[in-house]
Order: sequence, then structure tokens, then C-alpha cells
Amino acid sequence: MAIHSPGKIGFELGHYTSAGGDEFAPDVIPREVSRAWVPGARWNREDGWLTEGLPEYLAWRYLLETKPDAARVVVATAMRDAGTEIRLLTLADIQSWWAHGQNVLDGENREIEKRRARQRGFMALRTLETVIDRERVDRALPDFIRRYGKGDASLKNFQIVCEEIAGRKLDWFFRYSFREAGIPEIELRRLASETPGVAAGEIIVKGLPPEGSLRVEMTVRTAQGVVEHSVATRGEITPFTVNIPAPALGMTLDPDMRILRWTEAAAKSKAQSGILAGLPEPIQAKDLPAAIEIYRRALAADPEDASGRGQSLRERLGELEWAHDEWNAALDDLEAAINGHSISPFETYLTRGKAYLYHGLALLHERRPKEALEDARAGMAMPAEVLTQIVLESPIEIHSRNTLEQRLQILINAATHY
Repeated sequence: MAIHSPGKIGFELGHYTSAGGDEFAPDVIPREVSRAWVPGARWNREDGWLTEGLPEYLAWRYLLETKPDAARVVVATAMRDAGTEIRLLTLADIQSWWAHGQNVLDGENREIEKRRARQRGFMALRTLETVIDRERVDRALPDFIRRYGKGDASLKNFQIVCEEIAGRKLDWFFRYSFREAGIPEIELRRLASETPGVAAGEIIVKGLPPEGSLRVEMTVRTAQGVVEHSVATRGEITPFTVNIPAPALGMTLDPDMRILRWTEAAAKSKAQSGILAGLPEPIQAKDLPAAIEIYRRALAADPEDASGRGQSLRERLGELEWAHDEWNAALDDLEAAINGHSISPFETYLTRGKAYLYHGLALLHERRPKEALEDARAGMAMPAEVLTQIVLESPIEIHSRNTLEQRLQILINAATHY
């Protein structure tokens, strides 16, 4: 993505635009700029999470001040995906690569691995804010970079700096969050209160070490406004009370998603990833029935679309049904993708653009050229960053790689001269 040298950061424009450019990937440039100030990569899992996660954390802090909506998308995506299994490259992997001249992971999987490490490390640093507070994190980061940025910039030394500034041991947090890759379950349970003007409840934490404590934020909604409150957890169950101006209408746990924890979106996404792991790679014509069934199972695993993956899964399923001549099913799923949304605006637009393409192709096969032309034109109205994305000619056989704009133009020509 970027090449760094003293006083200079060079971006590969193709990689940058493929991520959506500044409009849809606003964290890219601040993240790569941040790398100029943070330690370089180290080839083990715990240090890799720090060196990948720290630039993302700093980029998010920048977005929080300049583009808060974009900052929230970064957090929501990381919260959903950070629980997915990842394997960072080890020193042995790198030595094997050098010895045999062959990478241990293909390009796509290397990028997925880096993104997962980035998300996990970022959310662990967000969680650290609730353990020692943000003001101490803000003091720890420059101190760490000043002392270790050109030397042993390891997670161990970052822990040392944080403990010095916090004035207490933090071994439980660094062991659990980085070395053990732990993710707790946290639940807010509302309890009846016999005192007017007081809301009562308890925070239930599962999976955290006995000595672990997090400051959990919440909001209490009332007819006279929203009351903010926070609770420092102690053990598995922590009771709390909140003074409120009117009867409580509802409570929301961790509204800003500051704590890396299992959410419904994360649990559903992990279940879907487990199902999709059964897909043949690559998918060939003979695999279409099995692949279609796997995608349908993945969708059925999250009927409410808590994971926010429904739109992209519907679009991919529609492509496969189109390739398998299941025209009615393809039209239904692609229409659902056109009307759907993902967490990321870029993914929403790209999925919608591809859905317009394949929906139009299916309509053309059904001898409905006028409607196919409408689909193609709607697709051409997508943002320019989306139209430059590469789309395969076929989901199962790669005869050529054209941009979405080129493929839509082919559909326009075919529908116009039908």
C-alpha cells in the first residue's frame, strides 16, 4: 500500500483506489502516515497485533475529530470482525519464504490477515482506554515510541510503559487481550428499582480473568433525555444504580463500542465464516449446487442480518444462481442485494453495483431488455471509485477481468441492440 523512507511516504495509487480512495477508505492515509512514527513490523503474533493495530488506532483517533461517521464505521467493522481467527506470519514463515522464494500466503490472504490483525490490535487498544483511561493511553503512546521506537518496540515494553504510567500491574490485560486473544461476553441486565428516580441493574462479564476490570459505559434513555453512566466491573457480576430524571425507557451497553467483546454481530459473522469455509476453492461448474447451498446456509444462520453481511452474501449467491441458470432465484437474491446495505458505505455501493450488473444479465436472458438497460444505467450511476473495481466475466471461469464500468457498458450495448 505504501513505501516509507525518511521524509517521504509513497502510495501505490492502484491499491489506494481499490480500497475506495479517500471517500470510502478515509483511514488509509492517516494510518500510513502514522506508520512513520510507530515501530516497524515484528514477526510474531503479539507484537504483530501491536504494530498493525497502533497505526489503525491513531488513524481512528484522527477520524474521530475530522470524520466521526467514518470513525464509527471503522469501529463497527472491527468489532464485528476482530473475533475471526487469524494467523500472523511467524519468523519461521519469513525464513521459509526467503529460503524457497515462495510466499506462505497468497496476496489476498495476506491482506485479510493484516486487516484482521489491524482490527484486533486496534480494538485491544480501544479497550485499554477503559482499563487505564484515555488520558493515560495518550501519555503512554508517545513515551513508548520515544523510548523504544528505534529499538525493541515490543508488546512487552509497551506493557512496561503502560504500567509505569498507570501505576499498577496490567499483566492480566496484556496476557488476555494480546497473548491469549481473549474476547469476553458482557451483558447489561436491568433490575427492578423500588426507589423513584433510580434505575438499577447489573453488568455480567464472562470470560475475563478474575483480576480483570473494565470501565463499561452505558446510556439510560428517559422521557426527559439520555443519562450517561459508567461502571467499573468487579468479578463476574457488578451491580449498579443510576439517578435519572424520569422513568427509564431503555438501557444501552457500551454505546460507543469501546470494548472488544462478543456482540451478536461478531457471533453471527463468525458462524457465517465457519459455514463459508466449506466452499471449494476455486469454485468450478461442477461445484455450483454445493456452493449455492453453502451460501444459503450462511444466510440462514443470520436471518436478521445482525452481522451486516447479508447484502454481499445475497449478491454472491445471485451470481452463482445466475451461473447455474437458476434465473428466478438469481433475480430475487440480486434484487435483495440492490436494496440492501452493509456496514461499510463502499461495500454497500460495490455490492449494489455488481448486483445491478448480474440482475441486468439475468433480465436480458429472460428477454426483458428494457429492464436490463435500466439496471445497467443504475449501475453506471454508482460512484466513480466503485466503477473502477475489477469484475470477473464469470463467477466460475475467469476469461477476462474488466472493470464494473466496462461490464455495465457491455450490458448497455447488448440491451440497446437486443
